[in-house]
Amino acid sequence: MTVNELQKCLIKEIEQITKEMSFLDCERNPASMKGYSQAIPIFSVFRETDSIDKEPLGEDSLFPYFVVRADSVEYQADDKDGQGNRVRIMIVFAVMDEDPDMNGYCTLTAAVERVIERFQRNQSLEAFWCSRRMNVAYQEDDTFPHFFAGIEMIWYIPEIEQEEMW
Repeated sequence: MTVNELQKCLIKEIEQITKEMSFLDCERNPASMKGYSQAIPIFSVFRETDSIDKEPLGEDSLFPYFVVRADSVEYQADDKDGQGNRVRIMIVFAVMDEDPDMNGYCTLTAAVERVIERFQRNQSLEAFWCSRRMNVAYQEDDTFPHFFAGIEMIWYIPEIEQEEMW
Protein backbone atom coordinates (compact mmCIF):
# COMPACT_ATOMS: atom_id res chain seq x y z
CA MET A 1 0.00 0.00 0.00
CA THR A 2 1.38 3.38 -1.01
CA VAL A 3 1.11 6.92 0.24
CA ASN A 4 -0.98 7.73 -2.86
CA GLU A 5 -3.45 5.01 -1.91
CA LEU A 6 -3.67 6.42 1.62
CA GLN A 7 -4.44 9.87 0.20
CA LYS A 8 -7.16 8.45 -2.08
CA CYS A 9 -8.73 6.55 0.81
CA LEU A 10 -8.73 9.67 3.01
CA ILE A 11 -10.30 11.79 0.26
CA LYS A 12 -13.05 9.25 -0.27
CA GLU A 13 -13.69 8.93 3.48
CA ILE A 14 -13.75 12.68 4.17
CA GLU A 15 -16.04 13.36 1.21
CA GLN A 16 -18.38 10.73 2.69
CA ILE A 17 -18.14 12.17 6.22
CA THR A 18 -18.98 15.70 5.01
CA LYS A 19 -21.54 14.87 2.31
CA GLU A 20 -24.57 15.62 4.52
CA MET A 21 -23.17 18.98 5.65
CA SER A 22 -24.33 22.34 4.30
CA PHE A 23 -21.62 24.15 2.36
CA LEU A 24 -21.86 27.01 -0.12
CA ASP A 25 -19.99 27.56 -3.35
CA CYS A 26 -18.76 30.98 -4.51
CA GLU A 27 -22.21 31.80 -5.92
CA ARG A 28 -23.89 30.92 -2.57
CA ASN A 29 -25.39 27.70 -3.97
CA PRO A 30 -25.38 24.46 -1.95
CA ALA A 31 -22.20 22.50 -2.66
CA SER A 32 -20.33 19.39 -1.58
CA MET A 33 -16.81 19.51 -0.22
CA LYS A 34 -14.31 18.27 -2.82
CA GLY A 35 -11.04 16.60 -1.90
CA TYR A 36 -7.69 16.92 -3.64
CA SER A 37 -4.45 15.04 -3.24
CA GLN A 38 -1.33 17.05 -2.35
CA ALA A 39 -2.49 20.45 -3.74
CA ILE A 40 -5.44 22.20 -5.32
CA PRO A 41 -5.50 21.79 -9.10
CA ILE A 42 -4.51 25.20 -10.45
CA PHE A 43 -5.89 24.50 -13.93
CA SER A 44 -9.40 23.87 -12.63
CA VAL A 45 -9.81 27.60 -12.04
CA PHE A 46 -10.04 28.10 -15.81
CA ARG A 47 -12.99 27.25 -18.01
CA GLU A 48 -13.62 27.10 -21.74
CA THR A 49 -15.51 30.02 -23.24
CA ASP A 50 -16.92 30.50 -26.73
CA SER A 51 -13.69 32.21 -27.72
CA ILE A 52 -10.29 30.61 -28.13
CA ASP A 53 -9.11 32.16 -24.87
CA LYS A 54 -9.90 30.80 -21.46
CA GLU A 55 -11.69 32.92 -18.92
CA PRO A 56 -10.39 32.62 -15.35
CA LEU A 57 -12.95 31.62 -12.74
CA GLY A 58 -10.69 32.47 -9.85
CA GLU A 59 -9.76 30.51 -6.76
CA ASP A 60 -13.20 31.07 -5.24
CA SER A 61 -14.61 28.55 -7.73
CA LEU A 62 -12.83 25.76 -5.82
CA PHE A 63 -14.68 26.34 -2.53
CA PRO A 64 -15.52 24.29 -0.50
CA TYR A 65 -12.54 21.95 -0.64
CA PHE A 66 -9.93 20.08 1.33
CA VAL A 67 -6.42 18.92 0.47
CA VAL A 68 -4.81 15.73 1.80
CA ARG A 69 -1.09 16.43 1.73
CA ALA A 70 1.66 13.99 2.61
CA ASP A 71 4.18 16.12 4.46
CA SER A 72 6.80 13.44 5.13
CA VAL A 73 7.24 9.66 5.11
CA GLU A 74 9.51 7.70 7.41
CA TYR A 75 10.18 4.06 6.57
CA GLN A 76 11.21 1.58 9.24
CA ALA A 77 10.71 4.20 11.91
CA ASP A 78 11.94 3.35 15.36
CA ASP A 79 8.58 4.01 16.97
CA LYS A 80 7.88 3.39 20.64
CA ASP A 81 4.63 1.73 19.55
CA GLY A 82 6.54 -0.52 17.15
CA GLN A 83 4.48 0.69 14.22
CA GLY A 84 7.04 0.93 11.42
CA ASN A 85 6.31 3.09 8.36
CA ARG A 86 4.86 6.51 9.24
CA VAL A 87 3.30 9.19 7.05
CA ARG A 88 2.69 12.68 8.36
CA ILE A 89 -0.54 13.87 6.73
CA MET A 90 -1.85 17.42 6.71
CA ILE A 91 -5.53 17.84 5.83
CA VAL A 92 -6.34 21.45 5.00
CA PHE A 93 -10.00 22.52 4.82
CA ALA A 94 -11.32 25.63 3.08
CA VAL A 95 -14.86 26.99 3.14
CA MET A 96 -16.35 30.24 1.94
CA ASP A 97 -19.33 31.98 3.49
CA GLU A 98 -20.14 35.69 3.32
CA ASP A 99 -22.52 35.55 6.29
CA PRO A 100 -21.44 38.42 8.61
CA ASP A 101 -22.17 36.24 11.67
CA MET A 102 -19.10 34.13 10.80
CA ASN A 103 -21.17 31.07 9.90
CA GLY A 104 -18.24 29.93 7.74
CA TYR A 105 -16.09 29.46 10.83
CA CYS A 106 -18.80 27.32 12.46
CA THR A 107 -19.20 25.22 9.31
CA LEU A 108 -15.44 24.79 9.04
CA THR A 109 -15.11 23.74 12.67
CA ALA A 110 -17.98 21.25 12.34
CA ALA A 111 -16.28 19.60 9.34
CA VAL A 112 -12.94 19.37 11.16
CA GLU A 113 -14.61 17.93 14.27
CA ARG A 114 -16.48 15.30 12.24
CA VAL A 115 -13.23 14.06 10.73
CA ILE A 116 -11.47 14.01 14.10
CA GLU A 117 -14.39 12.20 15.73
CA ARG A 118 -14.38 9.56 12.97
CA PHE A 119 -10.70 8.75 13.48
CA GLN A 120 -10.78 9.01 17.27
CA ARG A 121 -13.52 6.36 17.33
CA ASN A 122 -11.92 4.08 14.74
CA GLN A 123 -8.30 4.59 13.72
CA SER A 124 -8.34 2.16 10.78
CA LEU A 125 -9.01 2.95 7.14
CA GLU A 126 -8.63 -0.05 4.84
CA ALA A 127 -5.00 -1.23 5.26
CA PHE A 128 -3.95 1.97 7.07
CA TRP A 129 -4.27 3.14 10.67
CA CYS A 130 -3.60 6.41 12.44
CA SER A 131 -2.43 7.66 15.77
CA ARG A 132 -5.14 9.08 18.03
CA ARG A 133 -2.90 12.11 18.58
CA MET A 134 -4.01 14.87 16.21
CA ASN A 135 -3.39 18.61 16.00
CA VAL A 136 -5.73 21.26 14.62
CA ALA A 137 -4.71 24.75 13.51
CA TYR A 138 -6.75 27.67 12.15
CA GLN A 139 -5.57 30.52 9.95
CA GLU A 140 -4.01 33.38 11.89
CA ASP A 141 -5.11 36.23 9.65
CA ASP A 142 -8.64 37.42 9.06
CA THR A 143 -9.46 35.96 5.65
CA PHE A 144 -13.23 36.57 5.68
CA PRO A 145 -15.21 35.29 3.75
CA HIS A 146 -12.68 32.46 3.37
CA PHE A 147 -12.07 30.16 6.34
CA PHE A 148 -9.19 27.68 6.65
CA ALA A 149 -8.17 25.00 9.15
CA GLY A 150 -5.90 22.00 9.12
CA ILE A 151 -5.54 18.66 10.88
CA GLU A 152 -2.13 17.10 11.35
CA MET A 153 -2.21 13.32 11.64
CA ILE A 154 0.29 10.46 11.77
CA TRP A 155 -0.70 7.48 9.63
CA TYR A 156 0.93 4.08 9.54
CA ILE A 157 1.27 2.21 6.27
CA PRO A 158 1.95 -1.51 5.90
CA GLU A 159 5.49 -2.79 5.98
CA ILE A 160 7.29 -3.52 2.74
CA GLU A 161 8.21 -7.19 2.63
CA GLN A 162 11.93 -7.77 2.45
CA GLU A 163 13.13 -10.24 -0.18
CA GLU A 164 15.20 -13.20 0.92
CA MET A 165 18.89 -12.41 0.70
CA TRP A 166 20.14 -15.90 -0.06
